[in-house]
Amino acid sequence: MISYFKNGLDLALPPGGFEEATLTSMTQDRVFIKKRTGFIKLCLQYGVAVRPVYVFGERNLFWNIQGFWKFRLAVNRYGLPMIFPWGHPLMPLMPKTAAKLLIVVGAPLVLPTIAKPTKEEVALWHGKYVAALTKLFNEHKEEAYENGKEVKLEVW
Repeated sequence: MISYFKNGLDLALPPGGFEEATLTSMTQDRVFIKKRTGFIKLCLQYGVAVRPVYVFGERNLFWNIQGFWKFRLAVNRYGLPMIFPWGHPLMPLMPKTAAKLLIVVGAPLVLPTIAKPTKEEVALWHGKYVAALTKLFNEHKEEAYENGKEVKLEVW
């Protein structure tokens, strides 16, 4: 990944991981981003711009058991994804084919180059990223969902 940054190449990095998959709900849009600051630190070190991206409708690809968050998120830390997905009725591990997806890409958040960013600098730019992601979600939720006005993004 660092070689991409050094060579000025673009890189897609979904920061949610097992945790975001664990939190997936068919009734609520959720992102697991509050504790994911490492990608911002790297982008600051190499002066790389970050673009918020959101996939509307992804929550409708699979049903996933809800609850027991503390336990399930703790198990995730050991590399065991605590997901129980059910997708297509005949092939449960395949996504539902009727789900409609809308992928939106926000404007780049241009970060300064800081060779050794402090925790405060990382937190500042991470906050700006989360704000940009939330804004992107709010700008497109009505286009993505019939009940878009009522839909809110849960930030974990």
